[in-house]
Amino acid sequence: MPNPNNTEEKIAEAKSLLQKASGIIQEVTDVEAAKILGDGVLDLLLRSILKPKEDFPKISIYDYLLQNKHRAMLVASLRHAITQNYSIKGTVEGKPVFVSPEYHQWFQDGVMFLQGGQFEGVIGLYKDGEVKFAIAARDAREGEQLGPEDFIFIPIEEAKERFKSIKPESLDSLDAAVKRLEYLLENQIGDESEYQSLLEENPWMLGAEYEAIDPHRALDDRNIPDFTGVRVHDKYRDIIEIKSPFLPLFQTRGGEFRSDFNAAWNQAERYIDFTLTDSDYLRRKGLMFENPKCYLLIGYALTDEQRKKITVKERRNPSIRVLTYDDFLAYAKATIQFGKNLKSRLEDDTDAGNNG
Repeated sequence: MPNPNNTEEKIAEAKSLLQKASGIIQEVTDVEAAKILGDGVLDLLLRSILKPKEDFPKISIYDYLLQNKHRAMLVASLRHAITQNYSIKGTVEGKPVFVSPEYHQWFQDGVMFLQGGQFEGVIGLYKDGEVKFAIAARDAREGEQLGPEDFIFIPIEEAKERFKSIKPESLDSLDAAVKRLEYLLENQIGDESEYQSLLEENPWMLGAEYEAIDPHRALDDRNIPDFTGVRVHDKYRDIIEIKSPFLPLFQTRGGEFRSDFNAAWNQAERYIDFTLTDSDYLRRKGLMFENPKCYLLIGYALTDEQRKKITVKERRNPSIRVLTYDDFLAYAKATIQFGKNLKSRLEDDTDAGNNG
């Protein structure tokens, strides 16, 4: 039988160590606290309280909770305490909101947060005294590690400007464009013109970033991209080039890029190079380019390994952004949701103003 004296000694020792650690953590700086509890230490502490169900594969969920009743209660108490104390209730532009810490922190000189409910809502970024909100710009797969390049962070005033061209009452009707894109992909329609028409009729599908997109506006006799888009925030142009989603991009053996992908990439590079080297000539033609990017819409249902190879390619030329059709679909859906959230926010602001 266990010695009760030893048990009491262990409890007293553990409490003493935790109190000492708590005192140290309270006294150190914000950065030092992260160093103490980072690198898996918090996870280690939680697992010391309660091992995950995966460590008990042969028992039911209910037996797992029953056998670990008090440990599970402690974990639930932690969650409750965190939710109550760190989901900070406040008022933003007259509207009550909860602002909570975000797990990811990608910006050294800014802080990411969640705004909406308690530990839920839209992802925000506060940096240089400005609040921005995120639109997911890529198709995120389960278990995939996301980064800042997977989101577009938009200042709230710019977001309002972006969505001016979309009448609030028409937001629900935007789902029809998404359904059309899904239909084209599900039925393996490879005709580029179908996708060009879809984007021309629904330029908002790229995050409502462009106030106008012009089809086949010639840079010169040799360089004629599918579209140039006029950015909302500064009125300069980007390039949008559309290829069939079912164009084969990778060799069967070795997984290297096929000539079709290389040709599309080289075309995008040529357009970008031309806008940089001949900006004065283009300006005289009424085509204004400043730090342009080129969206290359290409590829569908790629493997994780293929997507990684495209990401490596993008890093070599950040002016070119490859959007697979999975990304395009996710971007369009995220744009609709962002627009609906913005609409709700604006309506709440209007109501607050009327009531005031």
